[in-house]
Amino acid sequence: MSVISKAINILDILVPQGNEKEVSVTEISRELEMPVQSVHRILVSLSQHGFVSQNNKTRKYKLGLCMMKYGFLMQDSLMLRSTARPFMEELSKQTKETVYLAMRENMEGVYIDSIDSSQALKISEPIGLRLPLFIGASNRVILAYLPQKTRERILADVDWSSVSSLKPLTREFIDKELEQIREQGYAVTSGEATEGTTGIGAPIFSYENTVIGSLNCAGPTQRFTSENIEKISFYLKKYAHLISKELGYRKLYRL
Repeated sequence: MSVISKAINILDILVPQGNEKEVSVTEISRELEMPVQSVHRILVSLSQHGFVSQNNKTRKYKLGLCMMKYGFLMQDSLMLRSTARPFMEELSKQTKETVYLAMRENMEGVYIDSIDSSQALKISEPIGLRLPLFIGASNRVILAYLPQKTRERILADVDWSSVSSLKPLTREFIDKELEQIREQGYAVTSGEATEGTTGIGAPIFSYENTVIGSLNCAGPTQRFTSENIEKISFYLKKYAHLISKELGYRKLYRL
């Protein structure tokens, strides 16, 4: 059995059954029929990364705060997807373009759901696609509404000469873009992540009044005329606002 498998088995034993659960090294060793030294070594490694913590008095172990963090991230993702899905379907009918739902994960944006366009010529990116928050409308609109200190931290160490965008990007350009996004309430980008495509994104906010993700439309650039961009951005902001309200967001949302 691999070390990773052993670590997962140890974490399984520490999962609480109602009340908080603490287990000794000896108890884990007996339960899994593993040498005490091996159990202790794995627990020390898990502890260093925050997956378990040790009670200084009893010397027993329990799940750490890192596990709680990942649990909350999964819960947020599932809640966002289930809440957004009917609005994504309505948006797809209104725009006839591919609709994406994105969520922030650290310094990247990740597609967590999508509805393909019914048109023959369409954009279809895979679920799980992740890009830096400053590339593409779906990500940049999230970045625009993060707290200023968070934005600064994300952008401070970027090596702009090696950014993976198809178009050259600079810090000055991104700063101006973020300001414009906050003024108009949505983002528009063309040919940054995929050649010949245009994307439009609007922010989604949580009950904590913080940006949690974005609702997006994307398609061939030739279909995204000024008139269509105005129409699609209106519907995007409308449905992103409705999703935010369902998630408990209560601040004024400018449409």
